Amino acid sequence: MSRDTDRLIERLALEAAPVQPLAPPVQRTLGWLAASLAVIALLAVLGGWRGGMPEDMAVPGGGLAWWGSLLTGIVAAHAVFQVSVPGRSPAWAWLTLLPALAWFGGMGWGCLAEVRAGTLAFGLESWHCGLMITLVSTPMLLVMLLLVRHAGVLRPMPTAALAVLSAAGLSSAGVSLVHGQESAALTLAWHGGAVLVLCALAALSGRPLLAWIGYARR
Repeated sequence: MSRDTDRLIERLALEAAPVQPLAPPVQRTLGWLAASLAVIALLAVLGGWRGGMPEDMAVPGGGLAWWGSLLTGIVAAHAVFQVSVPGRSPAWAWLTLLPALAWFGGMGWGCLAEVRAGTLAFGLESWHCGLMITLVSTPMLLVMLLLVRHAGVLRPMPTAALAVLSAAGLSSAGVSLVHGQESAALTLAWHGGAVLVLCALAALSGRPLLAWIGYARR
């Protein structure tokens, strides 16, 4: 028995492949953000960079909403790479609360200003905003899910939801660079609605999705 054990140890020492440790969360976040910025830059090239951003930032809540969406994307990305690692606290997910509140609060502030001015209007003419956010965030989301695919055995639901929130936040900020925002109400309906729907779908499908592409499938 002792001889068999010694042989097993010797075999493992000779044949076992070294394990590649994960890069620190900050490094992984920066790498993913660089790839995401490349997607947004491609969107700007294909869609045409518009010159109305200063006007959008000047309206009530416009600047707060845009910066909030950008910070939500960045902070949520860092939270994903924290909560998906064993031993890290799930409380990292709460980091996204403040920028997300600023994002949606900015849109809500704009809606309130439109109510006071009597210009509040809803419509279906900006449905393509939600579609653009979905299309732009999809490649970002796929890359991030591949990076954290083994979280399926750890925290699949918050990992998937944060991944979508990060991709959608950056996508919303990127879409605003190439597409004018008709009103705060439409922005809240299509930008905010698309984000909430995507996050809900990710939370519900996070376990089977990450189990399919990660170690959990075994």
